[in-house]
Amino acid sequence: MRIALPLLSAFGLPLLLSAGYALAADNAPVEEAAALDDVVVTISRREQLQSEAVAPISVVDRQAIEQGQTRDLEDLFEGLPGVTISGGPRRDALMPTIRGLTDGRVVVRIDGARQNLQIRHRGQTFLDPNLLERVEVLRGPASTLFGSGAIGGVVDFRTRDPFQLLDGDAAFGGRALLGYQSNADEGIGAVTLAGRSGDVGLLGSVTRSQSEDFEDGDGVVEPFSATDTVSGLLKASWRPQGPHQVTASYLDYADDSLSRVTADRPRGDAVRRLTRQRTGTVQYAFAPAASRLWDLDATIYQTDLSLDGRERDSGNRNVSELRTTGLDIFNVSSAEWVGLRHQLSYGVELYRDEQIGRENGQPDPGFASSEQRTVGLFLQDRILLSEALAITLGARFDRIRQSAERDGTEISRFNEWSPQATVSYRLLDGLGVYASYAEAFRAPNLRELFVAGEHFPGNTYLPNPELEPERAHNEEIGLNWLRHRLWTADDRIRVQLSIFQNDIDDFLEQVVRGDGAGSLSNTTRFENVEDARLRGVEVSLRYDQSRFYLGLNGSLLRGDDQGADEPLEGIPADSIRLSGAWKWPSRALEAGMRLDLVARQDRLPPTTDPDAPGPAPGYVETDLFLSAALSPALQLELAMDNVFDRRFRQATNLINNPGRNLRMQLAYRF
Repeated sequence: MRIALPLLSAFGLPLLLSAGYALAADNAPVEEAAALDDVVVTISRREQLQSEAVAPISVVDRQAIEQGQTRDLEDLFEGLPGVTISGGPRRDALMPTIRGLTDGRVVVRIDGARQNLQIRHRGQTFLDPNLLERVEVLRGPASTLFGSGAIGGVVDFRTRDPFQLLDGDAAFGGRALLGYQSNADEGIGAVTLAGRSGDVGLLGSVTRSQSEDFEDGDGVVEPFSATDTVSGLLKASWRPQGPHQVTASYLDYADDSLSRVTADRPRGDAVRRLTRQRTGTVQYAFAPAASRLWDLDATIYQTDLSLDGRERDSGNRNVSELRTTGLDIFNVSSAEWVGLRHQLSYGVELYRDEQIGRENGQPDPGFASSEQRTVGLFLQDRILLSEALAITLGARFDRIRQSAERDGTEISRFNEWSPQATVSYRLLDGLGVYASYAEAFRAPNLRELFVAGEHFPGNTYLPNPELEPERAHNEEIGLNWLRHRLWTADDRIRVQLSIFQNDIDDFLEQVVRGDGAGSLSNTTRFENVEDARLRGVEVSLRYDQSRFYLGLNGSLLRGDDQGADEPLEGIPADSIRLSGAWKWPSRALEAGMRLDLVARQDRLPPTTDPDAPGPAPGYVETDLFLSAALSPALQLELAMDNVFDRRFRQATNLINNPGRNLRMQLAYRF
C-alpha cells in the first residue's frame, strides 16, 4: 500500500508516530465501554464500537436530533468535521457534501435503501429528521462496500424503531411534539405512537410543518423559501428470542411549496413544485448466538421520488420521476487460518434506477427516460496479525449498464474494481494510528449521459454517452483516542484526526460553450475534464463529564484542478466549531453555546455564471441553547441561532443564510 510522501510530510507524520488507533476500548469492561461509546455499522457493515472503526466516522444520535430541534439536512449535519450542505438554504435544494464532493459523489441510504437522485439545482434526498433514530457519516471513499458514488463518503440514515421508543417492558407509548421558529414563522407538530405484543413491535409517526419565507441578517426576505411539508413513517419489527429478525418500514415525504426552477439560485422562474419521496424496505437479519459463520443482513427496497413543478408565469409543467429498486445482502463470518484470526464481510448488491421525464405531457430531453442496472460483489477481510496490529483488505466488482429510450442505441457499460487496504496499530490502550489506501468510482449518471434539449435560449444540451467514470485514489492517515476516567471517575475524552489526499481522474463537469465557433459552439454537455486533487485535515475533540462538556470540530480542505492549475468549484471554507455546555444533572438542565469561526473563501475558479456571487466573506456565528426536563415526561428545548443577526453566506451556497432565529420545542413522552 502506498501513501503519498508529500501528504505525509506536509501534514504531520511526526505527530502520528507518537500516537495510535484504538482497536479496543480502555481496560473498562465491554458493557461499560459500550455504554459510553457509540455503536456504528457503516464502516464495515457490521456493528462495532466507534472507537474500533479505522476510518473517520461521525454519529448524530437521537439526543442530538432532539436537542438541536433539527428541521432539515443543514441542521442535521451542522458542525460535523468535513461535512457541509450544498445548494441551500432552500430545503428542496439541500445536498450533503463530504470533503468538497457532492451531486452524486456521496452515497445516501435510508434504512439500507439507496437514494440515487442526481439532477442539478435540486436536492438528493428528502426527509424529516424527526423520523430518524440516528445518522452515520463516513468520510472518504468507500466504494469497496458501497459501490458507485462513494468517492466522497456515505450518509446512512436510520429511522425510528418501536423497540427503541418504548421504555422497559411497556406495551404502549408515544411522543407528541410542538415547535416554533421565529425567523420564517414556522410551526411544527408531530405525533409518534408505538406498541408491542410479544415479539412484534409497531410504530407510526407523522410530522407537519409550515413556514414563510425567511430573512437574512440584513432583514432581506429570501423569496420562494417557504415550505409546507408532511412526513410519515410506518414500521413493524419482529424480534423473537431466536436468531431471526424482520423489519418492514414505509417512509413518506411531501412538500408542496413555491420555489425556483433552479432551486439553489437567487434568480430564476418561479415554480409551484410538489416534491414526493416514498421509501419502502424489508430487512431480514439472521445471527445465531453461537455461530461464527452467520451474521447475515438482507434488505429489499424501493424508493419512488417525484418532482412535479408548474411554472407560475408560463404554466409549463415538468415532471421528473426516479424509481430505485434494490436488493442488498451481506454476511460476516469469523475464522482462523494459518494461526491468524479473520473477519470476513462479503455480499452482493443489485439495484435498478428508472427515470422518466415529462414536459407538458411530452418526453422531456432534459431528464431523458432511461435506466441503469447495477450488480456489485464485494469481499473484505480484517486480519488480526497480533493483539495490536491488524490489516484490512477488500475489493468490490461492479457491472453497470445504462441505456436511454430514445432509439435504444445509446448504451453505456462499465466494469469497475474498487480495492482497499488499511493497516491499524495500537500503541496504547485507547490510542493508536491507521493508514489506508482506497480506490473508488462514480459512474456518470443518467442525466449526464443522455441529457438533450435546450439549456437556455441560444444554447443546447448535447448527450455524451462516451463519458468515463470518475475514479478516486485516496490515501489517508489518522488517529483516534478514546479515554474514560481521564481526570475524574465519570469523564471521557475522544479525539479524532484525519489527514488525506484524494486524487480523482476523469472528473466530470458541465461544460458550457458559447463562442460561436466549432462543432460544439453554443452547446452544453458533460465531459471528463482534467484530474482533480483534494487534500485536507479534519479534527474532532470532545471532553465530557457529569457537569459540563467542551467540543471542537474543524476542517481544512484544498481542492485543485490539476490540469488547469485552478481551484475546484464548491470547496467549503476552512472552519472551526467550538461548543460547550454546563449541566445540572439534579435538575435535568443543560445550557450551552456554539461558536462557528469560518474563514473567507476566495480560492475560486474563473466563471461566467451570472449568479456566481464571488468570494464568500469569513464570518463568526453564535448560537445559544437551553435544554430542560420540566418533568420526567415533558422536555423543553430553547435555542437562539445567529444571536447577533449576522448576514453571511456559506461558500458552497449562492444564497445568504437566515438571520436571527428563535427556536422553541416542547415534547411530551408517554
